[in-house]
Amino acid sequence: MRGFSLFLLLAALALPAEAEKPANPKSDSPKQVTVNQLEQSLSQTQGKTDAEMALALSGLELTERVGAARFAHLSANLPGEKSQQELLILADRAALLAPPEDETVADPTPDAATMRQMLVKIVNYVNTTVRQLPNLMAVRETTGFEDRPEEDRLESTGVVSLSYLPLRATGKSSIAVSYRDRKEVVDESATKALKHPAPIEGLITSGLFGPILSTVLADALKGKITWARWERDADKRLAVFYYAVPGEKSNYDVRFCCVVKGLRSVGQADVGVFDERASYHGDIVFDPADGSILRITMEAEMPPKGLVPSAGVAIEYGPVEIGGRSYICPTRSVSLLTAHTAAQQGMFSQSNYRGAATTFLNDVKFTQYRRFGSETRILTGDSSAPPQ
Repeated sequence: MRGFSLFLLLAALALPAEAEKPANPKSDSPKQVTVNQLEQSLSQTQGKTDAEMALALSGLELTERVGAARFAHLSANLPGEKSQQELLILADRAALLAPPEDETVADPTPDAATMRQMLVKIVNYVNTTVRQLPNLMAVRETTGFEDRPEEDRLESTGVVSLSYLPLRATGKSSIAVSYRDRKEVVDESATKALKHPAPIEGLITSGLFGPILSTVLADALKGKITWARWERDADKRLAVFYYAVPGEKSNYDVRFCCVVKGLRSVGQADVGVFDERASYHGDIVFDPADGSILRITMEAEMPPKGLVPSAGVAIEYGPVEIGGRSYICPTRSVSLLTAHTAAQQGMFSQSNYRGAATTFLNDVKFTQYRRFGSETRILTGDSSAPPQ
């Protein structure tokens, strides 16, 4: 079975021997708000400049997930790119949270027989979707964000004190990916023609097409699946299962590069990849009528003081027309990961990673879906004949 992973790719990192600092020390903690409070706050700030709105949004933290329709409405009413990007960061950081209460439906919990029927529909849907999905190509557009924790860094000129910087864009990439024979592959030749062909450094998420649905569902069936809630999406009622997968049943790998594990005999650092198979949990949001999955979340259960304290992914699916037919495919995803990235000091030991943690966020959109294939032209052997 193919797994899926969150992979953080950085330069060789370090192990400070100093006491652990808070992950995001700031002079002012963010103000926690609900989605309704965010909407009210933005409605009362008309007339402010783009920079002023961006600054106001950067001081907030959502306690609920923002739905696509609400996000689009809020973003359209902001004055410019800076405030729109801050809203995106604010919403993405809440991607793994539950929706607001007014986006849930207070209908009774289904009985055990009904839930079993729902689960059968999900299994049939995933098996059918993965098998019937054609060989296709899409463009994966990624915007990467990263914060900078407060840190005292030892450099050649002495100790340099770095102040905290909130999440900010660090790069964009447009990568052509193909899904062939149930495998997700980067198409190097098609990528070269895109605007931002170079992959961004930092967080990498893989396996977002069919494999991730099959793997998560198979893991969840070996773990625990329980009822979560009803949700409302426009005029449709959606069902939500909560699942939890123990480590021994998991296919979720969290990888972090690179870790200094010690010194070689020649005095060089022994650098390797942190690779941990994690327990995880999340939500499966689906249409109870046919079992089609419209949203899935995966949140790794990492040791709170470990090298990677947290990691998670949320993926949204929607109808996409490919070759004249409609298929349910990934439309966007959000990946979040925090990791200790401080400079090397003291003893070489993974247990000594106690520096401030950096937050990495990827906002991904899948566009330009099309069938994977080639065009051919047949020529006759007679050179005087026109090409057909």
